[in-house]
Amino acid sequence: MEELIALMALSRMPAPARDRKRSLVEEFGGAARLFANPERIPEGALRKAIRSFKGGEEIGRELQELGKMNVKVIPLGSAEYPDLLSRIPDPPLVLYVRGALPASPHRIAVVGSRKATFEGMSIAERTAESLSSLGVTVVSGLARGIDAAAHKGALKGSGTTIAVLGCGIDICYPAENRYLFGRIAADGAIITEYGLGEKPLKHHFPERNRIIAGLSEGVLVIEATARSGSLITARHALEYGREVMAIPGRIFDDEYRGANALIREGARLVAGIEDIVNACFPGLEPAVEKALALDEKENYIYTVMGRGRVHVDELVEKSHLEAKQVMVILTRLEMKDVVQPIPGGFYIRKV
Repeated sequence: MEELIALMALSRMPAPARDRKRSLVEEFGGAARLFANPERIPEGALRKAIRSFKGGEEIGRELQELGKMNVKVIPLGSAEYPDLLSRIPDPPLVLYVRGALPASPHRIAVVGSRKATFEGMSIAERTAESLSSLGVTVVSGLARGIDAAAHKGALKGSGTTIAVLGCGIDICYPAENRYLFGRIAADGAIITEYGLGEKPLKHHFPERNRIIAGLSEGVLVIEATARSGSLITARHALEYGREVMAIPGRIFDDEYRGANALIREGARLVAGIEDIVNACFPGLEPAVEKALALDEKENYIYTVMGRGRVHVDELVEKSHLEAKQVMVILTRLEMKDVVQPIPGGFYIRKV
């Protein structure tokens, strides 16, 4: 308990950098010994913070509260600590875990824009569901947009998902994802390096992104703008020697500028689930797409739609059918849950 309290306290203290804190713990043979011998620490903010530390009882009470919430605190070096994450230069000294970390060794991060289009969210959800069906754990950040869609898709499959927070484990951010938060806590895992009550501050999210990359064998970017935070996750992945992948998009759409730039700079272009499996999980068999029970006309319109979003007027033009007939067929396809309408008269395949 003394060692855990010392690690929790150290993780919240100022400079030096996280990797320096880790090396000090290793040098001293534990965080408790570090706190017992502050005079051996080089002069600076950390030495001052350790010498003046009086918060052991407060952290002890926090641990009791976490226990009541069924939150486990896993210190770096524990057998329960994720092995991949422990290998990065600056892993969290402690992880707060709600739920159960999946036993599967296969993990992939799926990240992208918070202001994602229906098309992007549909792609994220379908991709995550397919990977989850192979037993791959999907890692993301519980943000609105692509992250939320990836978590939802993973929960539909036979695998599971991990949500990495940029705040305390007792805070759901954004609040609109509260139901998803509960689902993940029940069927996957929610993790953070921040203590109880810590707010979702702006600088927490770039820090959170290193954990997403560190947990995963690869990072898939879907619909990222040129300034998307998901590009930070991709950069971390490159630093850690992980596979970086992106789904390309239209060259004039701002939503795809970041993902397209990653591909231009050498990220793997993903055109299908098999590309992800071959890059990150060789040996796993891509899921076979379920056969669709469509009649001749439904199958014709479904084929004409292609893989991207398509406007009703374009379908009428390409199919050479009357607009009324096309709308009837689209309605039937929607009822069979194989296409999804998008505001503005657009449709996209769901399977």
